[in-house]
Amino acid sequence: MTTTNNQIRKNPLPLPASLARRNKPELNFAKLAASPTVIRELQARILKPGPREPRIISSAHGQIKHILLCYPAYANGEYSYKQVYEDLFRQLPATTQFTILSHPSVTDDLQAVLDSANASDRSTIVEAPEYLSFLVWAEDPYVVVQDVSIQPATVFLVEPYTFRRASDAAIAELVAEATQIQSIQSPLYFQGGNVLIGDDFVLIGADYPENTKNLIQDSGNIIVPEGTDVDTFVKHLYEKTFDSNRQILYVGTQLPVPQETTRKISVNGEIWTEVIYSGTGNKQPIFHIDMFISLTGRDANGKYRLLVGSPTHADRILDRPPVEHAIAQIFDDIAYNLQNAGFDVIRNPLPITYVDYPEEKLRMWYFATANNSLVQIDMYHGNHVWLPTYGHGAWADLALIDAENKRIWEELGFVVHQLTDFHPFAQNLGSVHCIKKYLERG
Repeated sequence: MTTTNNQIRKNPLPLPASLARRNKPELNFAKLAASPTVIRELQARILKPGPREPRIISSAHGQIKHILLCYPAYANGEYSYKQVYEDLFRQLPATTQFTILSHPSVTDDLQAVLDSANASDRSTIVEAPEYLSFLVWAEDPYVVVQDVSIQPATVFLVEPYTFRRASDAAIAELVAEATQIQSIQSPLYFQGGNVLIGDDFVLIGADYPENTKNLIQDSGNIIVPEGTDVDTFVKHLYEKTFDSNRQILYVGTQLPVPQETTRKISVNGEIWTEVIYSGTGNKQPIFHIDMFISLTGRDANGKYRLLVGSPTHADRILDRPPVEHAIAQIFDDIAYNLQNAGFDVIRNPLPITYVDYPEEKLRMWYFATANNSLVQIDMYHGNHVWLPTYGHGAWADLALIDAENKRIWEELGFVVHQLTDFHPFAQNLGSVHCIKKYLERG
């Protein structure tokens, strides 16, 4: 048993029970095999489903023109996120358009937020049924591609084979029904947060291609031609589905990745339970790569630069011994692999921290990620980044981390916009990149 006398870090307001953690539920192949597959009917007027020439929307390149957000009822209920969204509306470019899925019970509240941020005239609110439990994590249930074979290009929300988190699988259909955006389902497995799109490449967290292979074996949902290598075939399908002009690269480690566990600790003389390794993947230190990798564009020599989070760097800044369950060696291994793949890898601080629930005698560890940011690389409108911050309240020590991440981005030539406190999101394994989806970029 570990004894600790660290300060108690408690949220000033309780987190909502309705805010499910971003990595739950995990893909369960036994349950999936036992459940019926939903086959979506196509409208008769569609001669060929889906985009004929898909071009995936970049995670970093081009002016941020149109964003999809989710503003569910709890955003103004058990724990108000109104100030987070208002801050985001205010700080994003004045030309950015918003499509926002919301519940009727908070539409007036959302409208007031948009009015306050002078964003109403460039926003569309899509009302979902009040009974539908969707979450704030707009990034994950799809990827966005444009069909550039027609003009103007049609935007598609391309959904994975299955997405079992709350009712988030319904988001694409609701938005498509209410707007000019279309949706289509893919037989592949992916989640938006585990996909990062550069200028001529797509990074995919290694766990999800592996899940796709398991789906093929367990459900037979994809016919692999006889004599064809399954790995090669799956990668080709990702390219064909996302963008044939971008190279698909997998991001992962061969090191063993520990899985979430609990252990007993002593806090100020009391027996508590702490949760460690929360949100790890099988081949990834965090289940989504957007939590620890940022795209920053090319240097003067044309080499692409990636920021890869480093718990060790954070520990040095905070002047503390290394935190063993931050699994720094796995982040280091991924950074090494990306460097070997031809990227210029820059390390930025990624601190692990904790939140306490004294009534339950529970301590939860999580990463306060600034990698999960909004990036605009654009020759006409400049290079900008919107960074979540964490040096607030009981976590005031993390102001040093906020400052260092700001310095790194400025050194890379970006105008830095520091956003408000994102601890409530990070404690549920997400941040600002997770609560939006880029629908259109310049």
